[in-house]
Amino acid sequence: MAEETVIKKKNLLTKEWYEKLIAEKQEILEVKIPENLKTISEAKAMGDLSENFEYKSAMEDKDFINSRIVEIQNLLNDVEIIDKEKETKSSDKVVDFWSTVTLKMEDDEKEYTVRIVGTWEVTVDWELAISLESPVGQAIRGKKVGETAKMRHESWRKNIKILAIA
Repeated sequence: MAEETVIKKKNLLTKEWYEKLIAEKQEILEVKIPENLKTISEAKAMGDLSENFEYKSAMEDKDFINSRIVEIQNLLNDVEIIDKEKETKSSDKVVDFWSTVTLKMEDDEKEYTVRIVGTWEVTVDWELAISLESPVGQAIRGKKVGETAKMRHESWRKNIKILAIA
């Protein structure tokens, strides 16, 4: 039987995002879990658990809290902290983690400015933040200003022109 080699990707995070996850983990352990256990205990004291909405709701919260702590811990177990200052000061700039890239897709007159972040850092806080692992992120990674990247996605292909990198 052949052995399978599993290649595990590092979770790329900025120091700020890493610290945010550590703080969230601490809040869960020190505040949310104790509050949830208290709520469960109070709900149990009300009696009949089969029709006890407070108990069922508290148990659902417990499941959510536990899954979030596992998710955070798994993320932190294999993390690589990216120094965004180091990445953006290169004299020969290429698209990489934490770059801000202005690009234009073929067949589209509009220019887009996107921030390249780690998969776990894509949030709605930024207008257009994309992961290096996204189809666009993969296509433009390593490209310089003026270069064109070819993006393939299922049944179509597009060219993406790199207009600026900050």
